[in-house]
Amino acid sequence: MMNNYQLQALRKLLMLDVSEAAEVIGGVSNRTWQYWESGRSLVPDDVKKRICALYELRVFLISQIRNAKPNQLRWYHTYDSFITDYPQSDSVHWRLHQSVLAQVYADNQSIVFDSEAGRDDIFAQWL
Repeated sequence: MMNNYQLQALRKLLMLDVSEAAEVIGGVSNRTWQYWESGRSLVPDDVKKRICALYELRVFLISQIRNAKPNQLRWYHTYDSFITDYPQSDSVHWRLHQSVLAQVYADNQSIVFDSEAGRDDIFAQWL
């Protein structure tokens, strides 16, 4: 069972706001998601599975980038710019991309983010 603090921690790690998580992960209203995060209601198992799957994908993508050792990665400032390169994706994938790049940068600050760099094939095959 996932508790409310764990749910909130994963949502924030994935850089999701409540409305994105509620809509895409939970398929519920913002209020329902807030009830889960406040501990007022229990986190359903299917929501736990979905958010944990996103976290596992994040871990995998970080390891793929570390293995590829790029010196430049594309940073998407807006969802619209992300969806242009990844039209099959949604806002959660954009936030996942941001979360992965933030972690990679924190681990290795020699990586340059550029909003004009080409689309990254590491993400293309998974998003």
